[in-house]
Amino acid sequence: MRKRRYIYDRYNPARLGGGGARDIKNILVINAASRSGSSFLHSLLSRHPDIISLNGEEIVFHKLHGVGAINSADDSDFLPPDFEAGKTVLESIAADILKDAGCLYQGTGPFPKENYLADCVQRFILQWPQLEADPDLLYRCAAGTLEREPRFEAGAGPARFWNSFLTRLAGAGVRVNPYYYDMLPELIRRKFPSAEPSAGPPFDAGCLEETPFIIPGPRTFPWPGELRAKTLLLKSSSNCYRSGFVKKLFPAARFRFILLARNPLASINGLMDGWLSRGFFSRNLGAIAGLGIKGYCASAQPWTSAWWKFDLPPGWAPYARKTLEDVCAFQWLSANEHILKDSDLGAFEEKLGVKYENLPARPSLSRELKKILAFAGLRERELAGGPACARPVMAVTAPRSGKWLGRRQKLLPLCSGKIRTTAARLGYDPEEAEKWT
Repeated sequence: MRKRRYIYDRYNPARLGGGGARDIKNILVINAASRSGSSFLHSLLSRHPDIISLNGEEIVFHKLHGVGAINSADDSDFLPPDFEAGKTVLESIAADILKDAGCLYQGTGPFPKENYLADCVQRFILQWPQLEADPDLLYRCAAGTLEREPRFEAGAGPARFWNSFLTRLAGAGVRVNPYYYDMLPELIRRKFPSAEPSAGPPFDAGCLEETPFIIPGPRTFPWPGELRAKTLLLKSSSNCYRSGFVKKLFPAARFRFILLARNPLASINGLMDGWLSRGFFSRNLGAIAGLGIKGYCASAQPWTSAWWKFDLPPGWAPYARKTLEDVCAFQWLSANEHILKDSDLGAFEEKLGVKYENLPARPSLSRELKKILAFAGLRERELAGGPACARPVMAVTAPRSGKWLGRRQKLLPLCSGKIRTTAARLGYDPEEAEKWT
């Protein structure tokens, strides 16, 4: 945290302009289980000029300030409604969120150079806290890269810049594996032809941000008077376990919740893909409970006996030695049960249900976005076009309708009991499971 404060104080001191949490009057939260399309929806909504959004998930800042630490098998991502973090911690997390939340720069007006350079350094420090890199060196490398590659276009612009930034850092002695980032392999190979993807985590003990690491996009930051007219967009898979805590961060705001659902078989399949990929390491549980997840843990990959992936639901410990499909089914079920329970208890005063299956196709996507903007009180705007819409976000493999059918024999038996009941409550007919996309 000391280095991050130093960067803001030296290079971007006017970031908030005296504004704070009480200047936020409208918040739109995407609540969804992991691998349900929330990253894709977040990337589209972030393009609206009246929305301020973060570069990544706000749970990074929860972790940074010690909220939700896992010290025993009884701990999880769940924070009960009566959880108290203390006034100073709440204010610090809210301030960190606001320092990261701006209007996505889309090529009109002056390029927000000072903001972007500070964001690049901040994000790198969050991603690689164990490197102890000199923040002034990071800033000089970012500034030097921007001088050489000043153009930012929708889609590949930030990725091209970041690839060159990592190259410059490597030349200065700060070397990281570029394959930990959400970048296309062909782009990485242009600058790092000899680099190889690593199957294990980039960290030894713990992490703030999960891989694949996000690449920050340039943003402009409203002044307090403008801030009150903006809507803050929040997205984190762990929000389904801590909606009450999120509300405490911004006590003067009106909250609206998008309850994003995806059919269990497609979502569980996506979780399995993620567990078997080189990304999504979230918690090192090695000191608490050694993992023995069948289909994931392997003696040739020792980190698999310690590293959990995605969100950590309450009651996770008995699943530490079950099959991978059982773990992923548990993650889907737990997240959606918590969302439905909060909804039943009135925790979401204003809510809108959205199905992921309506997002991939352009006509239905436009209709869903129009519905979401009306619900959020935002002016209508076309957000579903251009290269930013076409590029998958945080995808392990290319999106494809019915991809889960490749694991049909393992997944279909899971659609029973509580999963069957929960799927029906979300609007998915279990009798039509084989037709789910």
